[in-house]
Amino acid sequence: MEQTIQLDIIPVNQKLRDFSATERIQWAVDNFGRDAILLSSMQKTASVLMHYFYSLGLENYILFIDTGYHFTETLQLRDEFITRYKLNMVTLYPDLTIEQQEKLYGKKLYQYIDGQKECCRLRKEAPYLSYMKKNGLRLSMVGLRQTEGGKRSKLEPLLRDPRIDGYALHPLFDWSDEQIESYLLENDVPIHPLHKKNYPSIGCECCTTPVRSGENPRAGRWRHLNESSDNIPKYCNINFSDGSGI
Repeated sequence: MEQTIQLDIIPVNQKLRDFSATERIQWAVDNFGRDAILLSSMQKTASVLMHYFYSLGLENYILFIDTGYHFTETLQLRDEFITRYKLNMVTLYPDLTIEQQEKLYGKKLYQYIDGQKECCRLRKEAPYLSYMKKNGLRLSMVGLRQTEGGKRSKLEPLLRDPRIDGYALHPLFDWSDEQIESYLLENDVPIHPLHKKNYPSIGCECCTTPVRSGENPRAGRWRHLNESSDNIPKYCNINFSDGSGI
């Protein structure tokens, strides 16, 4: 698809809502070719989507961003998917090493309310957007779902992302937790081992803690910043939908 072509979001979403996850992924590849990629967080929905790429025989790129702060288990899972499924995985890195960033800012940014957003931008959003723009990639598939609540409860299958002059596709936007678990079990798909240790949502090791009984699944993210739920960041904003006001 030429970069000048723009989709009419409303009728496209009307069609995509009735599609299966397989059909949504195939639609992305049919319309965007190799300009469609998967952005993998190595969490359960990402495991499902990476397995779809394998089962559909797709050679499209799968992007993983190594922030330098990841759990060892996260990197091990990435390597397991590459080895087991021979996926076309590309690991992206921030421009600054952790040491360079701390020297430049004079502190560990993630430890402070006023620094967390910039840390996420530098170590996650910036390398992602740089790679997408440099390579002219115009559609990113991600594992966000409506059942996650918050802003994501209003997700549509397709969202325009002006940062890349393109789109974000959510192939699993209408899947339930039960559907995710069933797919992973039936297909013997590897999952992040920390999910079994009360980590329903996993980001950087320095900013992720286990979730206690009765807590929101994302309560373990950035818990160290403030025990007041009004001030704890909800998202890293690498996904445009999380910060776009939808």
